[in-house]
Amino acid sequence: MFSRVTSFRCCLLIASIWCAFTQELTPDDLPPGMQLVIRDLDRIATEAARNPTDIGYTLGVVNQDRLAWTKSYGYAAATRQQLATADTVYGIGSAAFTAIMLLQLTRAGTVHLSDPVERYLPEMKSVHNPYPGAAPVTLLQLAIHTSGLALDSRDAATYTSGSAAQWENTLIAALPHTSYEFELGTHAASSNIDESILALALSRAAHQPYSDYLKHRILLPMGMTHTEFLVSGAETSGLGFRPAVYTTIGDLARFASFMMLHGPEAVLPRRDLEANYRRLWVTNSIAIPNPNEGYGIGFHGETWTSNHYYFIPPVAFPGAAYEAALWFEPRRHAAMILLHHGSSGTALGQMIHSYVYTLNAQKNDAGRQEPVRPFPYTEEEVSFENKAAEIRLAGTLTIPQGKGPFLAVILIPKSGPLDRDERLFNHRPFFILADYLTRAGIAVLRADVRGVGKSGGKFGPAPMDDSAADAEAALAYLKTRPEVNPRGIGLLSHGEGGLAASIVAARNRDVAFLAMLSAPAVRAAENSVESSRLNAVANGELDRKADDQAGQSRKIFSIIQEERDPASLDRKLRDVLAGKLPEAQLAGQIRQWSSPAFRRTITYDPAPALSKLACPVLALYAEKDLSVPANLNVPAMRAAREASGNKNFTVEELPDLNLLFQTADVGIGREANWTEETISPVVLGKLANWLSQLPVR
Repeated sequence: MFSRVTSFRCCLLIASIWCAFTQELTPDDLPPGMQLVIRDLDRIATEAARNPTDIGYTLGVVNQDRLAWTKSYGYAAATRQQLATADTVYGIGSAAFTAIMLLQLTRAGTVHLSDPVERYLPEMKSVHNPYPGAAPVTLLQLAIHTSGLALDSRDAATYTSGSAAQWENTLIAALPHTSYEFELGTHAASSNIDESILALALSRAAHQPYSDYLKHRILLPMGMTHTEFLVSGAETSGLGFRPAVYTTIGDLARFASFMMLHGPEAVLPRRDLEANYRRLWVTNSIAIPNPNEGYGIGFHGETWTSNHYYFIPPVAFPGAAYEAALWFEPRRHAAMILLHHGSSGTALGQMIHSYVYTLNAQKNDAGRQEPVRPFPYTEEEVSFENKAAEIRLAGTLTIPQGKGPFLAVILIPKSGPLDRDERLFNHRPFFILADYLTRAGIAVLRADVRGVGKSGGKFGPAPMDDSAADAEAALAYLKTRPEVNPRGIGLLSHGEGGLAASIVAARNRDVAFLAMLSAPAVRAAENSVESSRLNAVANGELDRKADDQAGQSRKIFSIIQEERDPASLDRKLRDVLAGKLPEAQLAGQIRQWSSPAFRRTITYDPAPALSKLACPVLALYAEKDLSVPANLNVPAMRAAREASGNKNFTVEELPDLNLLFQTADVGIGREANWTEETISPVVLGKLANWLSQLPVR
């Protein structure tokens, strides 16, 4: 889908708190695979609800004309006094209902899809138009996101606040601050204002207030009796010109049934809805054969070579207080509903990834790489002490069959609170690596990061320094193991783990070797700027907009690096980010960016440590890694090799691989999640072959 997934980051309570409502099912109640989907959703939501800063979730699966399963987690409100249930109210966007309104009015002959918006909303003349000779924007172009309209981000803060009841007046006031990002009809991209413009234009065409029309022509006829525009106690801040509704899982399930052709004909005849699904499909500009994706009226679609295709109605809440997602398969008449009260965390994105991966993991030569016990080697749960930090770290040591002592490798993960398997998306790269290398005769130690799993301590703001110290503790521990050759212990890092690995190898001459997968060789600020540009392009943004995003990232990092006065730093960052984040998120983001640990992270230069490496080094990069771009880091790593004078220092870029070193078409994150392959067999073989040839005695 066009990227719009959020990504912001625990004391345990009694487990029964997290589940307030559930319906048990028999396997016959759901289409094939949906029981596995429910298992994954339950696992992710249970873990997310343990976060003391989160609020609550309600999830559901709809099968044809009924809510077949639902379960709630956490609390109903920020006060955390009442548990979430199936009756808990959540905020969602109203754009999906606006699309039904357009189809109804088109069927009645009140409007035509080709009607210019100015016919109903003459205030559109105040929109800045750099294409004066172009035809006026139409209702259809608003509906399928080819209008090019966008509210200037510098003015967004002014018009995304205020009473939701005054959204129409706020919208009209925002139009003079709106312009066309691209010539209408030439591209498809989500807009921050086109759905609201369409709602107001249709309301005027119908000669009826928008909220009244939706309530009496769509919501009540559909049986959505618990859905309202304003609900006592609901969080409505940060909406401004963006209308929203407040609903329950049961009501949204009725809408999902309607969208899957099981709703009342009085709202819209089934054949009209079917025709809508068939006739409009605006393809995104991403050059990926799988998935194919685009927009229609009232849905965003994704098609899969596994013969599954998904429609995604626009139900995302327009503010920061809630999250919502609805995905359905029209062919199988099954839908997934995700409702979240809270604005931080990544749980909804993980749930969507799991849903699609479980049903659609793309076949490839490697197949699903999940080792199955019993293993042909010893697997031991271990713990070891980091004395300086006064914590114990927990992990797994795998030891080959046969007579040792063996060559051994310590795995160092990407930055983040990751477990010993480095669980990312639906993959466990370190589990696969440990299994493959141990079968090849190499002992492998992998550990939970501080504060994760069974490891003590707390995941802190300086992960690079903590990771280096913990790797040195692991190195000391392996020297005590009789199965391990003490002169044959090395490191294997992934992503930002390469920063810690190079520090450890540079200051510990008893590190026998170092293998790095996508190790940063330039400052994090440089990688982040280029990464933002590459991701934008890969997700279908225009080059100009991608460059603008990269420019904004560059400006933010420049301010953080140069401004030392806290008050001035706060003011300058707020100026850059005005209207782009809700105040609560903005304040938290600025606090993080202002910290000494973050400043060190983005300004740390890995070159000095890399140039001191004297042990054998293998540095592999993935051509389509959009996080640690090869075009920046391969030349920098080669420069470090020359500076080191190390003759056993190999740097290689591997084609058609992504951030996880999976075979990839483009490199975007969801592509990494939705493939069976966890690590390319080419990479596994290259690592094992290099390790087997090391001059270690």
